[in-house]
Amino acid sequence: MNRRSIRFRLTAWYALILMVTFAAAGAVVWWAIRDSIHSTVDKDLRSRLKAMRTYVEKQSSTPDAEPVAEELAEDAALSGTSFRVLGSDGRWIYQAPETQGWALPNEDASHLPNKGKINTVMTDGKPMRVLSAPVQLGPNQLALAQIGVPVEEYYEMLNGVTWTALLASPLVLLLASAGGYWMSRRALEPVDQITRTAAEIGAYNLSQRLPLRKTGDELDRLSATLNSMFARLEAAFRQITQFTADASHELRTPVAIIRTTAELARSKPRSPEEYRKALDGILTESERTSRLIEDLMLLARADAGADSIVEEPISLAECLRDACAEVGILAEHKGVCLEVSDPPECTIRGDQQAIRRMFLILLDNAIKYTPSGGKVGVNLSIERVGSGQSAVVEVRDTGAGISPDDLPHVFERFYRAAKDRSRNTGGAGLGLSIARWIAERHGGEVECESTVESGSVFRVRLPIIIDQFQS
Repeated sequence: MNRRSIRFRLTAWYALILMVTFAAAGAVVWWAIRDSIHSTVDKDLRSRLKAMRTYVEKQSSTPDAEPVAEELAEDAALSGTSFRVLGSDGRWIYQAPETQGWALPNEDASHLPNKGKINTVMTDGKPMRVLSAPVQLGPNQLALAQIGVPVEEYYEMLNGVTWTALLASPLVLLLASAGGYWMSRRALEPVDQITRTAAEIGAYNLSQRLPLRKTGDELDRLSATLNSMFARLEAAFRQITQFTADASHELRTPVAIIRTTAELARSKPRSPEEYRKALDGILTESERTSRLIEDLMLLARADAGADSIVEEPISLAECLRDACAEVGILAEHKGVCLEVSDPPECTIRGDQQAIRRMFLILLDNAIKYTPSGGKVGVNLSIERVGSGQSAVVEVRDTGAGISPDDLPHVFERFYRAAKDRSRNTGGAGLGLSIARWIAERHGGEVECESTVESGSVFRVRLPIIIDQFQS
């Protein structure tokens, strides 16, 4: 038996609480029985005192108290009462032989209450309950009467009950502890099942789930919570696996091109022009690979929470103008009209390089997937959100658009929405993932609306923390 197990500790606490409860209940019952015995005996003593006083009142005309006491003794002997009477002069008027062993002080009868005072004394090792009370034996004679009743039989009964409880308590405690251990074992049996099932779940069977008993208790809630955790782990593991596979695929192609080009160049002597073309191809693929590795490193640092974002007040309009100016040559070269509305001045808190990169990604995508003769529009506006304000940047294109099936996945890593979104466009499918991360890292969001054959709109919302803009 493992003493550190919950089952053992529950049983130990149960036994301890039961033992304390037994002890407290036993003490209360013992005192209640003892008090009941004393109450019954005391009531009997007071009834005998009342009878004594009634008899004395009838004989109060007798000038001498001794005959009255003797008559009381004769009457008491018939009723089995032991008593003694002490006169006001300190002499015993009457003292039954069995009362001589009562170790009681000779109290002043005038100082005692009318109902008397009760004590428990031991006589020859036997308990007696003695009532001391004033009694009027004559017109001028106030005596002290002490009436006693043996309580040995009552105490023997109490002792018998006490010993029975003491001897039976260990057995009852043992049986109760065994029952508690059995109940705790049954109650914790689902925990063992949860443990066994959880131990069987590994990297290759993350889809397995813990069974639910549909009881709604704490263990069911624990199982449901663990199942939710396993579902998140499965999704994260699947994402990492897919990410690794996609990254390997994306890196394998340029590496294969570089290797093949180099091997062909070395296979036989070639002209300087052919060597130049081979080196240009290797350089192009190397640059593409470098950009892919940089994007992968950025997303890895973002996932680990170790990004190098530096937050400071920046002009969003200035970042947008710089990004548009940089892609202007690309739009002109492809024959796409880039229309930029005059952006209002607004200041946000963020990293200027990261915000500029987000704009470049969105603008580059819009130009890349817009055919020659199309149009890309850029607009910055301010909208009020509750008590604050947000800057809204829209990048609208007239490209082929994105199908409804692909639209929910455009921000996933390595995802390409259409057939034309292949390696021919020069992208690896990481740009929009990076753009979304930058927006969320700055407390904003990015969303996409698209209609097939009509174009797409990418909308970025960023909170304005410094209310400083010109319409």
